[in-house]
Amino acid sequence: MASAFESQKLAKVSEPFEGIAHRLSAVFPNLGWNLKQGGYGVSPAAYIARVLYMTASLFIGIVGAIMLPALLLDKMSEGIVLITTILPVVTVLLFLYFVFMPGMMAKKRARKIDKDLGFALKDLQIQVSAGIPLFDGIVNISAGGYGECSREIRGIVHDVESGKSLIRSLEGCGLATTSEYLRRVMWQLVNALHAGSDVSLALQAISKDLEIERRTRIKAYAQELNMWGLIYMLAAVVLPSMGVTLMVILSSFLGGEVIGETLFWMVLAFLVFFQVFFIQFVKSKRPDV
Repeated sequence: MASAFESQKLAKVSEPFEGIAHRLSAVFPNLGWNLKQGGYGVSPAAYIARVLYMTASLFIGIVGAIMLPALLLDKMSEGIVLITTILPVVTVLLFLYFVFMPGMMAKKRARKIDKDLGFALKDLQIQVSAGIPLFDGIVNISAGGYGECSREIRGIVHDVESGKSLIRSLEGCGLATTSEYLRRVMWQLVNALHAGSDVSLALQAISKDLEIERRTRIKAYAQELNMWGLIYMLAAVVLPSMGVTLMVILSSFLGGEVIGETLFWMVLAFLVFFQVFFIQFVKSKRPDV
């Protein structure tokens, strides 16, 4: 999605919205930081202008999709009701989704960085312990295939090659990164370089701390999973079966007026929805290790 918002064509067609976008950018003070952390190379005002253009385009498209069938089926009144009641709410939700999307992308990027950070640090530690200079090791890590972690480290290499000192480049990465763990790594490396201590020992200590935290997160997830498993058993197994059984018993006393086929379909729909929701919820809780 970042490449779509950075396209020149979208920038050109969204120019009429830049005036109102400048005023709206003050309403979302964290948007600039989220754009930077999410990897979007646009300013907050330019991003909001493109969001307004996309939201307006979707609004017009949905209006056409509603009104054309309504016109063909001679149900204009129903179409107008949908446009005046539901569509404004959907449009506002779409706008807010696009505005908050950089923050969600930044969190997703942080999870990707954390996933490979431990392996990248271990690789860097081995290289530095073997006598390779720290910057050369960082260059190797940036091209080492560690996914989003390598792409983040590539920014340090670019800054140093552009004339920045290594310490300032590490500090800049620590400030801009979305990953809390990579930020801590950068600060500890900066402290080690300022103090003139052995960088390999600092990397070894950092790797050990990350490994301990990784195991702690896995253990906490396992304990949390036990609780969610109990909730799943109650909501998806015990409650539907006992509830339907109780309704059948009550129906036998009341002449079959309590329970019917509709109730069974409602229970089935609830179970399907709950299964999908619960799987996605547990998946989102799983630590990226």
